[in-house]
Amino acid sequence: MRRIYYGRVSALDRQTAASQYADADEQGIKHSDVFIDEGVGGYHVSPSERPQWQHVERGLRKGSVLVIRWLDRISRRYDELHETMQRLMKKGVRVECTLNGMVLDGQEADPTRKAVRDAILAFIAAQGEADYRYRRENQAQGIAAARQAGKYKGRKPAVDYAEVRAYHAEHGGSVRALAEHFGVGVATISRALNSDDTSSK
Repeated sequence: MRRIYYGRVSALDRQTAASQYADADEQGIKHSDVFIDEGVGGYHVSPSERPQWQHVERGLRKGSVLVIRWLDRISRRYDELHETMQRLMKKGVRVECTLNGMVLDGQEADPTRKAVRDAILAFIAAQGEADYRYRRENQAQGIAAARQAGKYKGRKPAVDYAEVRAYHAEHGGSVRALAEHFGVGVATISRALNSDDTSSK
C-alpha cells in the first residue's frame, strides 16, 4: 500500500513548505513519496495545472493512501475539489487529513456510509470556497480603504498582465506554457489572464 503526501504553498499562505515536509515526516512518509507545489494558489491554479499534483494523481491506485494537511491543499474551488475527490474515490483511494484525522475512504462499500462521506465532502468543498471568497472580499475592502487614505501602494506584478493576455490571445497555450515563456509562476499567469487590469501598474 503506497502512501503519498501532497502539499501546496502559495505566496499568501501562512504555512511554509518546510511545515508540510515536517508534517509528512511525522506521518512516516519517505521523501520520494512527498510532492509539494510551491508558489501555487489553490483558487486560481487548478490541480491539473500543477506539476507535483500530476505526479501524485498518476501514482495513486486502488488501495493507495493520499495524505494531506487539509482538503484545501488540493483546491479552494468547490467544483475542482469535489470533482477531484470524486475521481479519487472512484479509484479506491483513501484520503487522510492530518489536520484533524478525518478519513475519506474510496473503498467504502456500505451505501449509507458512502452517502455520508460524499455529503461531508460536498459541504467541506463548498465551505472552503465560501471562506476563501469571504477573506478575499475583506482583504479587498481593506486595501481599498488604505488606498483611499493614501497608505497603500500595492506590489508591482512580476509581469505585465496586458502583455500576457495579448500573447495568449495571439498564440494560445496552457497556463504552464505561458508561465515558462514569461519566466514566472503559474499563479502569476492565472492572475494575469483573470485580471481586468489594462496594465501591470
